[in-house]
Amino acid sequence: MGTTIWTIVIVLISGMADAQYHGKLIDAFQNRPTQHQVSGTVYAVDNKRIRIVDFNYDGQGPDAFFYVGNSNTGDTPRDRGDRGTLTPDEKGSTNILGRYSGATITLTLPGSATVQNIKWLSVWCRAFAANFGHIIIPTNTVSPAPKVIGQFSELAHAVSSGDVTFLDSKTIKIENLKYDGAGPDAFFLVGTGDPSGSGTKVPDENGSLNKLNGYTGQTITIRLPGELTVLDIEWLSMWCIGARQNFGDVRWTLANVQGAVPPYIPAAPTVPAPTPAPNKNCESLHDKLQVSWNLENNTHISIELFGRLSVLGDGEYMAFGLSGKNDSLSMTNADVTVAYVKNGMPKADDYFLSQYAQCNQGIGVCPDVKSNRTGGESNTVISGETTNLISRVKYIRPLNTSEQADIAIPANQEVLIVWGIGPLNPDGLAAKHTIRATTNKWINFGRTAVNNCGAISTGPPEVIVPWNVDYITGENNTTFTAQIGQAGGKQGYSAITGRASWGIAWYINQRLIPEIYVIRGETYTFIVEGGDDPSNNAEYHPFYITDDPIGGYIQYNATQKQAVKVYAGLDQNGNLVNDSVGRFCEWQLKDLSAASTEAATFDEFFGRLQLKCKNGTAGKLTWTPDIDTPNTVYYQCYTHRYLGWKIHVLNNYSEIPMPTTAAAGTSVSATQVVPCLIIALATLFTV
Repeated sequence: MGTTIWTIVIVLISGMADAQYHGKLIDAFQNRPTQHQVSGTVYAVDNKRIRIVDFNYDGQGPDAFFYVGNSNTGDTPRDRGDRGTLTPDEKGSTNILGRYSGATITLTLPGSATVQNIKWLSVWCRAFAANFGHIIIPTNTVSPAPKVIGQFSELAHAVSSGDVTFLDSKTIKIENLKYDGAGPDAFFLVGTGDPSGSGTKVPDENGSLNKLNGYTGQTITIRLPGELTVLDIEWLSMWCIGARQNFGDVRWTLANVQGAVPPYIPAAPTVPAPTPAPNKNCESLHDKLQVSWNLENNTHISIELFGRLSVLGDGEYMAFGLSGKNDSLSMTNADVTVAYVKNGMPKADDYFLSQYAQCNQGIGVCPDVKSNRTGGESNTVISGETTNLISRVKYIRPLNTSEQADIAIPANQEVLIVWGIGPLNPDGLAAKHTIRATTNKWINFGRTAVNNCGAISTGPPEVIVPWNVDYITGENNTTFTAQIGQAGGKQGYSAITGRASWGIAWYINQRLIPEIYVIRGETYTFIVEGGDDPSNNAEYHPFYITDDPIGGYIQYNATQKQAVKVYAGLDQNGNLVNDSVGRFCEWQLKDLSAASTEAATFDEFFGRLQLKCKNGTAGKLTWTPDIDTPNTVYYQCYTHRYLGWKIHVLNNYSEIPMPTTAAAGTSVSATQVVPCLIIALATLFTV
């Protein structure tokens, strides 16, 4: 008969990992000039993880993140950091970095980035393209990996094995282990020197320190106890203490494992996610969103929202409220609460949706306190938290506030509700939803308690891979056409820029927010078709060029306006020039289903669009960058934020970091410049 091979791989709970071994040493931030007190020593844990030991950063940068890059030239990410890859922090979040003091953290590289194919790690401030500190990863760095160190010697009681592998500095896998089980008190022992009974006992694959039973070809995993690591020992033996006999062993040297095997990093403790109380009314609105409620004395209602977050983390909201129409689903004129947890603090902001547009001067998707309708904040937050990427926010509000911006909630009849999930802008305002109600949902808030909710699924955050960035050069054609178009779902504007999107963005020469390359001293013309009717907020997008990465100049107060510079589109008093306004042309979806925004490439997505223009003439804005124009400026919308992207201003076209044969208006894949593997919805800076 053949031998049956069993496989048992079990993770055991033991003491803390060795405090001194962190993997393969790469570099230290303090070996180069740094800002904001950045320091720390960087190690490779394996090919996908980097560990920073004794990491310090004062947290005062306005827009700092971890970035990695793969440029093969130079020894600094300066001038390239804004095209590197944003890397989530140790919590998997892409929020702006806070303060660190002597921390030991582990970063997981995003997408296809590995220790072997990146060249640097930086604490990078996107708002000011500033390198606060970086390390260089040497060429041909070999990352730690599981290491086979041999097989058990066959000395007694039919002991033998297949490969013995160090999975990490504390975890040992033994394949095809055999032992007849006849020894009176055999144990796994480890130690230094030659095998002996003075070694340290190691629990078996079940975490037990009882004597070993027989093995008939199983593959088992054991973990060293306490702070012991494979760097502290030189052998593993199946040792019979009573007989003082070595049944079989495997040996190694420190030189074979130092920096070659991954360090042991304990898994984070599992914390139960919040769930609705079983005795309350609860309705599942989506597999990522639930609402629970309770009437309070027929004058108030307490509402509790449970939402499954995506990669956004703190940057995502849950919205719930009453439809803007009594008989059909309508976001326009809806009264909703936008709930979220920010920096550990639950929020529940009262909104009125006067128009399907970004909030601008009290019109659009606005909090009641900013709306042009009379009303104020009607919600009072009770509690909330985020655990395992599930946010919970509980708030209370009157059933009838008698405010113009609020809709009364009846206590004894069905009402049509609306809901959504989406990103928050840096200023804390709701951006366009990523998921929303698409069918009628009626709720009687006064019904007898019925819980129709199950558990919200948990798991790792979604990894979003953006479409390739398009690049346009004015070398052969100095005229660009600027029109409005769809933002491209989760792989488009938001993923490319790292900013929340309202669902529309600038299209330049029929490309979604391309990066434009121009040179100083040459005049360029922008044919503007962003809308010319200021009474229609949703279709009025004057075009201008500025050093402000956010846009929406009209929304700024006097102090904020003084903090930015405008290079084209406005006069010296900050008023629009006629050339920045033109008829409204929009690249619209032919099919309005949610699936129509899901596409592997922008070209595939663009094939689903059609251009629709209103009557009128286009604006014709000219601009000549000069010696005082910064290296990077932005084309933006005067009335709304987060519609535009970058213009790179050079001294000559030979400086363009892209194939020199690219024609004007030709799109060039981002991978030809530098990979952009994952960008999560984060912010440049808060105004």
